[in-house]
Amino acid sequence: MSATSKTRANGLTLTTRASRAALQWRLLLLWAGLLLIPAILAVIPLWRTLGASLDNAVHAATLAHKLDLMTLADLMANTGRNGAAISQAAITGIVLALLLSPLLSGLVVTAARAPAPLGFGPLLTGAFSEYGRMLRMLLWSIVPLGVALAIGAGALKLADKQAAKAILEADADLARHLALLLTGVLFLLACATLDAGRAALAVDRRRTSAVKAWWRGLGMLRRRPLASLAIYLVITLLGLALYALLGVARLNLAAPGPLAIVAGFLVTQLAALVLAWMRSARLFALIDVKRSLA
Repeated sequence: MSATSKTRANGLTLTTRASRAALQWRLLLLWAGLLLIPAILAVIPLWRTLGASLDNAVHAATLAHKLDLMTLADLMANTGRNGAAISQAAITGIVLALLLSPLLSGLVVTAARAPAPLGFGPLLTGAFSEYGRMLRMLLWSIVPLGVALAIGAGALKLADKQAAKAILEADADLARHLALLLTGVLFLLACATLDAGRAALAVDRRRTSAVKAWWRGLGMLRRRPLASLAIYLVITLLGLALYALLGVARLNLAAPGPLAIVAGFLVTQLAALVLAWMRSARLFALIDVKRSLA
């Protein structure tokens, strides 16, 4: 068998290999644990507001099952009075999540380089050593993501104009749906180019420029578009499908009682692990593609 056919044969197994390689419990646990920090910071003021309104209510047990209109109005009023604290906490959580994003990417890069699963210490050490390069890639992501969203916004605006001229409501809905689909595809492509850039940084440790790494990632996508983008899409769809199923399960666990609260928390964390696996598996796969071209 020729080297080219071997490379193509390996390309057929990249999805399975990357999906399995990303199932490292220490890696996923670090992802979920680190992302839990900004989530907790963001919801503390809202949790306190709800607690102050409902914990000492006369009909607390009844309200746990169903909220009436008067209670909802009181909750909205209390939330409005504490709006500044809630908004500030949400902004703090978002900023912290963004600052943690390069560390999370560094965790995946470190795990992908290792011939065997690493412990917590080596994973964190490698992630911190990659923080600078991954931070530069995060800053550069403003450009491709911004371009994708700008084109998508233009398509949505054009769809609204077409909808205003449409005679049938179905035609108007079709234009909007196509614009949303285009926006989603462009956003996913932008994310794929950024992960390809991260793969270039992972393979070549000497490279420090995020822009040049992103450009080399584009070259990889151009040389093996089907292998790269198809694998990226399959892993993304699988991850989002699992996440949606867990979201439905979480909604069905919205009941009072400590057991339901614990079960809901566990399902929520499992959903976070699915997203962590999806992000990791996509990067693992692109790193494998990049290595096959090196």
